[in-house]
Amino acid sequence: MPVETLDRELAVSRELARESGAVIMRHYATTGIEVQTKPDRSPVTIADVDANGLLVQGLRAAFPDDGVLSEEAPDDGSRLAKARVWIIDPLDGTRDFVARTGDFCVHVGLAIAGQAALGVVYQPTADALYHARRGGGAFLEQHGDTRRLRVSTTAAPEDVRVGVSRLTLDPGLEQCLLASGLAPRARRIGASVKYMAIATGDLDACLNISAGEAEWDTCAPEVIMREAGGTVSDGDGRPFRYNQRELYHRRGNVSSNGPCHDLMLRIIAPCLPGSG
Repeated sequence: MPVETLDRELAVSRELARESGAVIMRHYATTGIEVQTKPDRSPVTIADVDANGLLVQGLRAAFPDDGVLSEEAPDDGSRLAKARVWIIDPLDGTRDFVARTGDFCVHVGLAIAGQAALGVVYQPTADALYHARRGGGAFLEQHGDTRRLRVSTTAAPEDVRVGVSRLTLDPGLEQCLLASGLAPRARRIGASVKYMAIATGDLDACLNISAGEAEWDTCAPEVIMREAGGTVSDGDGRPFRYNQRELYHRRGNVSSNGPCHDLMLRIIAPCLPGSG
């Protein structure tokens, strides 16, 4: 698909992400927000619900022929018949929202024919709007300025900076980092803020083996990392496919600047299900 055909999609996504971020921040400014637990034992708040309503309504109004998949909305499977599907996480990092770390984002991603084609990630606490479309480069808008993003070129094992989950670091992954010698250079960062740090060059890689990471966690960030020059795959080195029946990334997630990707695959291999 030519890049220019996604102009409207990108404009709508950026606007909706900012509006959703404003909704979230109004809740963030209050105290005593009730936290409920979903069947998968992940938390949800009124901020998730309100941001979801705004995003889903806005996308369906703007693109009525497209499918929509959201973490916070029932999935009736109708999306599977669509070539274009919006894949959204209205509040990626609910645990960080509750813990008040500031590391939470709004995700608006568009998959076309199973491939991530457009991504917007907005971190409202930093007023940082990251966006990219396939073939068009990756950009950060912050405090009125816009800059193009490029990943780092670090490849040496002794220099690689690795991002891992701040609040839900898997014990198996922690052991792999210790065994590889990378544990001292691992940074614990919330939600997709760590993925955006790859796009800006502030991190060289991120590793995740959580069975709870799903399409809405990676669709939008993947486009931004790739357009900044990075590489994204599962733990076996295979590319992600989107709008699938199985929504979860059961074989992990390795995101990197590219030069250190093979190293990261070797490090994560012993942590994957069935390894050892």
